[in-house]
Amino acid sequence: MWGIAALGIWAVAILGANLSGLIPPSVYGALHASRLEGSTINQLRTQVATLEEESARMQRENTQLLQRFSMNEEAAGAVTKRVGALEISVPKVLEEVQIKARSAAAAIDTTTTGSITPGKTLTFETEGGTVAVQQRPLLPGSNDVKLKAVPLSANTMPLAIPDGTSPGIALGFPVRADTAEAQWQELLAQVGTMLVGLSPVLADQDGTDGKIIVAGPMVDRASAIELCARLDRAGVPCEPASYAGQPVPLLN
Repeated sequence: MWGIAALGIWAVAILGANLSGLIPPSVYGALHASRLEGSTINQLRTQVATLEEESARMQRENTQLLQRFSMNEEAAGAVTKRVGALEISVPKVLEEVQIKARSAAAAIDTTTTGSITPGKTLTFETEGGTVAVQQRPLLPGSNDVKLKAVPLSANTMPLAIPDGTSPGIALGFPVRADTAEAQWQELLAQVGTMLVGLSPVLADQDGTDGKIIVAGPMVDRASAIELCARLDRAGVPCEPASYAGQPVPLLN
């Protein structure tokens, strides 16, 4: 009986020795490793996987950077080619422009201009009167323009003295003498075309200590009434008055 038991134990020992050779060493390491050592190995595996992903990402970014660098090199090459073309073409263009300028200067006619009829006068109506422009050809070699006095026409009134003998128009409301100049400039900015040829004076206003701006002289009282009607429509109070008072100093 004891011999049979010894034989059985001996058979189990031989079988265990043979099976232990077939088991991988990592299984033995896992069986003999502690819990902390096993967790450290898992962390290392996770870190290795993360490093592999980061390496792949860096490879992709490196590929993109290489592509951008190639595109920049191509663009720089195109700019260099364009600059070289400009360096060649610009001198040629400047030379052609100079040749054309010399040709045009040689082709200029220095004789009297024939497009303007001598003594031709252009007349047109404007606000407050008539404008006449006389044209004449410009002779070669003339370095100055001579002005010729034009006599007054029949419907032009000479400058009158503000003594009350000529009609005028009273504008706006009473003002102080020190603000009359600014008030007159505001009127010119508002309805300046209607006041062309008129000069302002300061007249006394009955019942107040202020002054009233009177513009004139007018040709007659009918013209003053007509102009006042137009100024009223423009929003400027106006009424016919005698052209008398002290001149207003102007800014211009």
